Amino acid sequence: MQTVQRLLLLGGILMAALPAWGDDQLPILPSSGPAGLPTLSSSNLNMLPASDQALNVTCYLGNPNDRNTLGSITVYSPSEAGTSCNAINYSCRGRCFGCYSDFDLSEDICVDASGRKYLK
Repeated sequence: MQTVQRLLLLGGILMAALPAWGDDQLPILPSSGPAGLPTLSSSNLNMLPASDQALNVTCYLGNPNDRNTLGSITVYSPSEAGTSCNAINYSCRGRCFGCYSDFDLSEDICVDASGRKYLK
């Protein structure tokens, strides 16, 4: 949604600038309000907290040390690793682990369907 609003805002600015193209005058931005640029109070700002980062997770069927991978997914919270792997892979049936690299520990952390964490 934020990307669409930015594109609309950029399009409006470009449309205002086109008539002045080649002139030495800068274009005047339309006033804020219903017919002009959106104000902060009239738009929804949806921002992720800074702690949420995209994690690349490898899904394993059964014990991750057996290296039976089912592919990789992207999650936005470490607690989602195991539940997301189990939710998107039919063959898991609650037995899959989602593993991701923890660079602070220099280890891979694996999460099961109930959210318990293990070192790989």
